[in-house]
This record gives sequence, C-alpha cells and structure tokens, in this order.
Amino acid sequence: MYERIERIKKRVIVDHYPICIEKYRITADVLEHSKHEPAVVQRGKMLKAYAERMPIAIAADELIVGMGASKPMGLEIDPNYGIWTQDEIDSLIEDGYIMSEQDQRDLQELNKYHDPATQIGMQGDIFYEKESERILKLLKAGLVLPPWKEKSDGGGVGGGYAQSGLGLGPSLVLLLVDYTKILHYGTNALIAQARICQEALRFTDAESIDRFRTYQAMIMAFEAMNTLAGRYSKLAADMAKEEKDPVRKAELGSISQICARVPMNPAQTFREAVQCFWFQFLMLSPSTTLPGGRFDQYMYPYYEADLKAGRITREEAVELLCCMRLKDMELNRTSGKNNRKKNAGFAKWHNFIIGGVKPDGSDATNDLSYMLLDAALITRTPHHTITLRVAPSTPLDLILKGVECVKVGLSMPAFVSDKSYIEFFSMHGVDLEDARDYAITGCLDANLAGKSRTGPVPMTIMTVIFDLFRHNGVNVKNGELAGIPTGDFTKFKDFEEMFAAWEKQFKYCLSVVGERNNVELKVTQEVLPDPLRSALMYKGIESGRDIWCRHDIPFDNTASICTIGMVNVGDSFAAIKKLCFDEKKYTLEQLYDALEADWVGYEEMQRDFKNAPKFGNNDPYVDTIVARCYKLFTDFVPTLPTITGGTTVPCGISITSHQPGGLLTGATPDGRKAGEILADGTMSPMQGVDTRGPLAVMQSAMRIEQDPFQATLLNMKFSPGTLKTEADMEKLASLIRTYLTNGGKHVQFNVVDRETLEAARQNPAAHRDLVVRIAGYSAYFVQLNDSMQQEVIARTEHNL
Repeated sequence: MYERIERIKKRVIVDHYPICIEKYRITADVLEHSKHEPAVVQRGKMLKAYAERMPIAIAADELIVGMGASKPMGLEIDPNYGIWTQDEIDSLIEDGYIMSEQDQRDLQELNKYHDPATQIGMQGDIFYEKESERILKLLKAGLVLPPWKEKSDGGGVGGGYAQSGLGLGPSLVLLLVDYTKILHYGTNALIAQARICQEALRFTDAESIDRFRTYQAMIMAFEAMNTLAGRYSKLAADMAKEEKDPVRKAELGSISQICARVPMNPAQTFREAVQCFWFQFLMLSPSTTLPGGRFDQYMYPYYEADLKAGRITREEAVELLCCMRLKDMELNRTSGKNNRKKNAGFAKWHNFIIGGVKPDGSDATNDLSYMLLDAALITRTPHHTITLRVAPSTPLDLILKGVECVKVGLSMPAFVSDKSYIEFFSMHGVDLEDARDYAITGCLDANLAGKSRTGPVPMTIMTVIFDLFRHNGVNVKNGELAGIPTGDFTKFKDFEEMFAAWEKQFKYCLSVVGERNNVELKVTQEVLPDPLRSALMYKGIESGRDIWCRHDIPFDNTASICTIGMVNVGDSFAAIKKLCFDEKKYTLEQLYDALEADWVGYEEMQRDFKNAPKFGNNDPYVDTIVARCYKLFTDFVPTLPTITGGTTVPCGISITSHQPGGLLTGATPDGRKAGEILADGTMSPMQGVDTRGPLAVMQSAMRIEQDPFQATLLNMKFSPGTLKTEADMEKLASLIRTYLTNGGKHVQFNVVDRETLEAARQNPAAHRDLVVRIAGYSAYFVQLNDSMQQEVIARTEHNL
C-alpha cells in the first residue's frame, strides 16, 4: 500500500542540501522597482513575484504539489535577517551544503548593490550607539544567544538565514494563523472582502492610508496563492498529456483539477483540503516555527464526509498524510555559524497538535488523531512534529498509540498537559472556550489560532547572569562592567543576603532583555510586515493592519523570555547553601578561587560540590531552591512592558542553546567546568545526575509551579528494554497521565540505548535513520554536531 511513500522517502532524505539564490534575485529586483513604496506594499509585491517567477516542478509519485525552493531540497538565501558574507558561505560548504561557484559570486554581487533593511542590521543601528552601550555590553557577553560581535568585527550575530518556502522571511515568530479561513471560504471570497473594506475607507487620518496600503498587499498575497495554484494546475495538465502510465496520468489529471479549484474556492474534499493547506503552508514559509495547529480538528470534517460518501478509504487518507510529512521534509532552514550552534540538526518546529479537549470541554480525539500517528510510524521521519494534548478525558488508546511511536524510536509525539496550558491562558484572562482551543507553536509555546502571537523568543542564559553576579557585574571575558555591582561574592554573610544580591543582578539583566525585545518588535513593525499572516488572523482583514502593529488581539503575548540553564543556577545555589552556609565546610573565598581555577587543583572540593543535592532526585532541599529561582523568573518577566501594550511571557524551551550557552559560561558551583554543556530544557535535570528513577525526576519537576510558563520542557531517556510488553507501555502511559494532570506541563522521550548512539557516532552511514528528540523537535542523530550527540548520550537512561 505504501510503496509510493518509500520511493518518495528515498528522494527527500539526503545528506547534502543545495543553497540557492533565485529568491534573493527576485527580492532584489522587486525592491529595485519599488524602492519608493511602503514596506507593506513591497512585501505584497514580493509574494506576487515569488508565485509568478519561482521555478516549479512535480516530482514522480507526488500527490501533494508545491516545492519550496528553486532546486529540489534547496534552501534559498533570505536577505531579510542578515547578510551572508563569503566566510559564512564557506562555513556552510565546510558543513556539507552545496553552492555553485557562480552562485557564490552572484550572491556577493547582490550584496554589493542590494542593501536590504535587515532585522539584525536595524537593531544594530540602535545597539551600536553610545547611548545604548549598556545593552550591547550584555549582548556581547552572551546574555542572549548568539553573542553580538564588535562593530569593528562586522557587527551583529554573523550570517543570515537560508530557508525553504515561497513566503516572506524571516518569520521567526510563534504565531498560528486561522487556516480555516481559506479552507472554508477560498481566497477569492477573501479578496472580495478585502476590496470591500478598502473601498469603504475614507482618508480622514494617517491610519486609513496605512490600512489602504495593507489591503493592497493582502489582495496581492491572496492573488499570489491563486497564481501559484494555477501554475501547478497547468503543469500537471501538461505532464498528464505526455504521461504513458495510465495510473500516473489519472493522478496528474486529478492534481490539475484540484489545483484549479483550491485555494481559490472552498475545499470540498479531504484531498482538496490537504492541498489547500499545503499551498497556505508553503506561502507562510519560510518559517521553522510554522505550526500546523489542531490539524485533527479542522481537517476531520473533510475526511469524515469523504469516508461516508465513499470518496476515500482510511488507507488512502493515511497515504496523503504520509505525503504531507514528506513534503515537510523538503522545507529546511540553516543559519550563520553562530546561530547554527543553538539549533543543531536541522531544527524546525512544524508542530501538528492532536487530542485534548474541544472548546466546549468535550474530548476532541477522533480518527484523524490516530492517523497522524500512523503516518509518522510509516514514514519514520523526524518532521513534521506531533504533540499530543493530554486531558483527563483523553482515551488511553491514544496515549498508548503515542507511546508506540516513542517505543519504535520516533521520539514523538511530545505529551503536554491540557490542564496546565489552559490554566496559563486563563490566568491571563482568556475566555475558557478560547483557552481550550490552544495549539502549540514552535517548540512548545502555546498560542491561540489567529488570536495571539509571540514575536521575540530570546534564548537567555541564566548562567551568564550568574557569572556576572559572581564577578560583581563584570564580564570577565573583556573586563567590561556589563551587569550592575551587586557586592563582593566572597563577603555575603548568609544565603538570603546572597540570593537577594542575585535577584538584583537577575532583574537588571532581564529588564535589558525586555528592552532588546522591544527593539526587535519595532524593527519587525517597520520593515517586516506580512500581509498574508496578518489577513489570516482574527479579524485580520477587517482590521486592515499588520499583525505586529495591532493592539486588539484577544491575548497579547507579544514577547517572551526563554530561560536556559536555570537548573544549573539552582543546583549551584543548593551546593553553596549546603557546603558554605549550612555545613561551613568551605568558605566563599575558597569557592571563588576554585571556580576561577576551573576546579584545577581543587578536585576533591569539586567532587563535594558535584555530590551536593541535585535537582531530579525528589530531594526537597535542592528542588525548593530550583523552584524559587523559577518563581523569581515567572513573577518578574510579566512585569516587563512591550511596545504593543501586551504581556511579556516566561518561557522554558532550550532548542540546543544549552550547548553554546555552556560554552559562554565559566565554572559553576554545581561542579560543572567552564565551557561544559548546561542542563537542557527547563524541567530536565543536569545530564547524568538524576539517579533515582523517572518518578523522582517528575516529582522534582512537580515542585515547580509550571502553569505560569508559556512552555516548559522535560526530556527523558529510556532503555529500549523498558518497553517490551503491553504492560510496560501502559505503565509509561500511566506515568505520563499522572505527571501531566498533577502539575507537569510537558514530557518527551528518547527510547534508545547508549550502545546504539555510540555506534551511530562511529558509523553514521549505518544509522542514517536514527531519530532522537533534542528539545521541542526531533532530528536525525547523525546530523547533530558532536557536542549535541554527546549531550544526548549523557542523558540518564531510565528504566520503569
């Protein structure tokens, strides 16, 4: 039944990816011919030009069409984030990417005469000013990843993005559009609505003029989708004329008919709905954080109707879902060498959500929930991501189906708590029906379809703050006073005095991150409007405003701050409290000297600090300190203002930021040496220190108040021998439900042993399909950098 899927899979799982510049050429041409027009109009014209001019193709066996680059499996250079210099291109080629010498020369020529207003460049226009040097000092220290360079060294963070997709970049946002607008009404109806709104305008104020231009761009965005579909319809029809195989001829004819109908008109069948969805997805990309939303909810009526009418079988529908997974494998992203460290292994978060409850509170599970997992089991690919919402009403069979996927090594789905996520929205005043309809965007951050959005998600390194605190605000890498003076580390009289000083340094640093977020938001408003996303939001067409300029979103969670390494800070404070204040075995002077020496010459002392209580072992002594650190974080972050008047939300994802974050951090009192990796996620213990089993890890995590977080992350690893029987799987399912209904927010698993991982490092070719869970995404183990491979290996291997 699924021979087609195996053939497509061989084509989309590759070791080398082409870097393309066709989209950059088109962008430069559009800007050259519209240089005096507002940014939103320019961006609408870009969408129109991409749809008209980007190469298209239909590959053998495809049932869903639409490619995201000018070459198969390609990544297009995106000029909107930062400029790609030749040394950055060289680093890509060293890492195995492919780019022709001619395209390299053409790229540098484009860079010479095309000077786009980039997100990083325009932030730098502010940060490099003398009046903002307090912000720059912390950015150079690595408070937020990646660290900023000196202006004399080229400035910014180095490199830009190369991404797949026919939409507007860089789109590094956590935002879920309402896919049902086009599915239910079609683009032609939305164009008509936008024209009516535009004609009703009266130019009585500046806002009416801005709205007029936004409507122009929205109409161009919808017309671009129509153009793209029309090109594919014609191509399929032309190919059908030449096709000799009658089966493939009929398939191409069907593709042509479908693309002639959607997205212009409402989808009428499941197959039309899937193709319509993919055209939307393609035109909303490039975005590695683009979610599929509650796919099993808004797509189920099309499947149900087709099934009842005999237009489709379950197996045919699963095959379409497999095709969609493999189309998603064609959309990729890479970045400059510094950014690559924080999202190793082709990180992307195209998150499709299943299960949970409906807005009325009844259980939402349906056959499509299971079928999405079936497609993952058949394809065995890391993308797209699947997240399973667990409510008290969630059927055990669905959780067990998820555990089956985990058992075979897919490392997905992730499991999240309906109770905790719904409570997060409720505590911010969101109506209960809306709160129940949340979906995961990006890694694990929750948003409401069309009704909320998160822009900046800076990976903020708590151990860098601890370094500044320990050195009285000084960045020891360059001697600058980057933080604020909070007192001599060796002179604190007791633990509470020390923690109060830490709190001052912590709040100062995070307040600067809040300022940095606002600068990013303002730059986004000015130069990166997105008419398609804006139109597909709640009352998007009626508002006539770009989504980042609106102040009337039902839940305004405009910016977040993501904590990296807080468990290391909490473990460090617990060790200090026990060994320096409670037992008085060591003085703060001795500890300071040992840390400055990176524990060299203090090995016995280091063992004591390593053996101090560690988070993840159900030890209240350390767990309460870690919980206190997180409470400080979740209490303070929402006090930081945003330029939209919205809420800054606390977040707890890591991607692979704990690796470069560790590189930037000196030795810490938890026994860690300088440069070593940090704990991943937010609820995960430091690798290898959790020695009392999985339940103890969860009991430690449940001591942290997780509801105020927009996301938390708990990674766990199990031995394959743990899940041999059905009883074993039921045991894990019970553990998942217990954790997620008693304070936990998220948990995910790798089921793989150390021997397999070590063998994959030695012989990557023989383990090409080995998938592991990193943070809120899965990746092929052999595509991870060495440090991240070692991090996965170092995680404690639990047994039930």
